[in-house]
Formats: sequence, C-alpha cells, structure tokens
Amino acid sequence: MGTQELQAFECGVKDTDWTRTVHAMTRNKARYLYWRDVREPWPDVPFTAITCRKLGRPQTDAGFLKTAAYRNVPLARIGMRVEVGGDSGLIVGKNSSANFDVLFTDGKHKGHILNCHPNWMMKYFAEDGNVLYEFRG
Repeated sequence: MGTQELQAFECGVKDTDWTRTVHAMTRNKARYLYWRDVREPWPDVPFTAITCRKLGRPQTDAGFLKTAAYRNVPLARIGMRVEVGGDSGLIVGKNSSANFDVLFTDGKHKGHILNCHPNWMMKYFAEDGNVLYEFRG
C-alpha cells in the first residue's frame, strides 16, 4: 500500500441518488467496492455508470459511533490503525454483525477487507502510535 492513505469517496450511480461514502486507498478501488455492492441487487448497472468523487479524510458517521460504543471501543474511528491477530490494518467501516470492516495493510490478508470482531485479538492505535485498547481473546 506504500505511502497511500485511506480516503473517503462519495460513490453513486449516474442519474440516480444512490450515493454513499466508501473508504478506500484510491478512487478506482472505492468505485469497484461500490459497484460490487450494487451489482447484486441491480445486476444491469454497468461499472461505467459508477461515479466517484474524493471527499478527503476518512469520515466517521453516527452509525459507526453507535457500533463502536456498543462494542465497548467508543474511541474507535474509521481510518484508525489497528492490529488484528498480529497483522496491521485500517478500519474502513462497520457491518450488520456489529463488527468492523478492516482493510489489511500487511500479512497474509494484505489488500483484503475482512469482517473483524472488535474485541477479538485486536489492538487500536492512537495517531501518535500509543495503544488505546487491546483485546487478547
């Protein structure tokens, strides 16, 4: 992943109001992630109809904050550096399981976004590198 940083992108389908914020390292990756999510319910939407504009730094919404509080990690934010089972990653969102979606930046899952339980073998790091939370099991 090099020196790239996680960014927020507003992705949608041309001529519709189907937009949402997607967190990814690049515009093209955000566009693909959005298309992957909409192609099942709307299989006729071509990849070329997906629009994507950069918003800037990661954005933590109220839904994410609610999940973080529920899982007893209220300081967790989208874009936060974490370590899961010894591999580094970035929180890119939450899911319907009240877990976090983590983009791995090293290890055997590098480049993949996986569903990770917020309290299982996870370390959360502040911007200065200090550990905010650590769960061992």
